[in-house]
Amino acid sequence: MEFKLNEYHRDVSDEELLDDLRRVAELLSKENLTRSEYQENGKYHPSTIANRFGGWRNSLKKAGLSLTKTWAKHEYCEDETLFFEDMQLVANKLNKEYITARDYKQFGKFDLSATFRKYGSWNIMLQKAGLKPTPYRLGKGKEITDEELFQDIERVWIKLGRQPTINDVKNGEFNFAQNTFTRRFGGWRGALEAFVHYINTDDTESLNDTAVEDRDIDSPNNNESPCYKHKTKREPSNRLKVQVLMRDGNRCRICGVACNDGIHKIHFDHIIPWSKGGETTLDNLQVLCSDCNEALGDLDK
Repeated sequence: MEFKLNEYHRDVSDEELLDDLRRVAELLSKENLTRSEYQENGKYHPSTIANRFGGWRNSLKKAGLSLTKTWAKHEYCEDETLFFEDMQLVANKLNKEYITARDYKQFGKFDLSATFRKYGSWNIMLQKAGLKPTPYRLGKGKEITDEELFQDIERVWIKLGRQPTINDVKNGEFNFAQNTFTRRFGGWRGALEAFVHYINTDDTESLNDTAVEDRDIDSPNNNESPCYKHKTKREPSNRLKVQVLMRDGNRCRICGVACNDGIHKIHFDHIIPWSKGGETTLDNLQVLCSDCNEALGDLDK
């Protein structure tokens, strides 16, 4: 089976794009928006809007927003102790164990350029401030493999029950930062395309189908039903779960409810029950909501 990524928003009207610009401006209580502010909070990519209206300034003008950019004023700090204490204050304000340079630019008191030039690494500055490093690894001998990045996408895809977006990366759902994916794959779309290729072609685990379950499955009375010796493990691998989600669209195959609405928990159900010889394969798995899964019990579907 061939899996595909979600389509781009090609048929979105001009007014829908402008309405989303206004929505984000109202959300942030601002009369002007930068690209980065919109990218963090908007529904569409800022390039989509800029290309539609001939530039970002023209887009703001069309939406009735201000074209005057308000720059944050930061003081120069000669005392490093005060600077690192201010980094701690920003972390406390955001209730985070680490902060990004963007966090500090938005909420910090001092200009960070001189301090950054001195230390040359944001993680070193975090260490000096007594904060944890950002959750991705860099440096010689600590290279991140493609498989680690793919596993991170797998984990988030299963958690959210849908294709992750760049905003999910920015909002901290991933263990790795946006730049990690961008440097490796040339952009977030490239990362998703590489991931889908990996999911559809990599067979090092044979999608959980080659791991043999050595136990025989018996009924309480061995004379009542036959024994089944399974060729697969009962619990599907993360890779197989992602394939089922991509195929079923994260909707219950029986009632059609979306299973990532915070109410209906995702269940990966065996169509032919495991207890009746059903294997853990793509063709024998389906997405069910908790209500439908409990109602079906162990019956043949």
